[in-house]
Amino acid sequence: MNPRTYTICAIALALAVSGCGTTGDGSTAMNETTITQDQAATKVQEHIDAALTALPEEAELETRRGTLFAACDDPTDGGSRDRVTVSETFWIRGLPVEDNEANIELMHEYWTGNGYRVMRDERPDSLSVTVEHEEDSFRVGVRTSDEGSLSISASSPCVWPEGTPSR
Repeated sequence: MNPRTYTICAIALALAVSGCGTTGDGSTAMNETTITQDQAATKVQEHIDAALTALPEEAELETRRGTLFAACDDPTDGGSRDRVTVSETFWIRGLPVEDNEANIELMHEYWTGNGYRVMRDERPDSLSVTVEHEEDSFRVGVRTSDEGSLSISASSPCVWPEGTPSR
């Protein structure tokens, strides 16, 4: 093995053992510093608000369930139950039910034009689309209820509550 190959292998091994960097799928390694859960809650709201800009101005948010902080056991990096994911879900009110398909398409167009990749698009069978932001890995989704009401939700990747690993 030449010295350069040896050095590259040694660096890769050191990163893998130390838990530094990303896990290869874009998520953060278990021991890496993250944003705080409060910052994640703010970003969740920002992602929802940004998606709403694609809809007619009559669209209003109604709390469906409050902000949730749930334990995160991310199988891609071994996980730590000390980390959390932050999520929020709202009903979208003020829009006619018969416009649901068109309104979901407006959000889909917004997302695909603004740095999100589609994770799941169940149309036309079910009016449901889930995307993930390519830079910060926050996920956003829109779907219809059985009664035709639109809801939008967003969630953070795993974060440390205070931004740093608990030791």
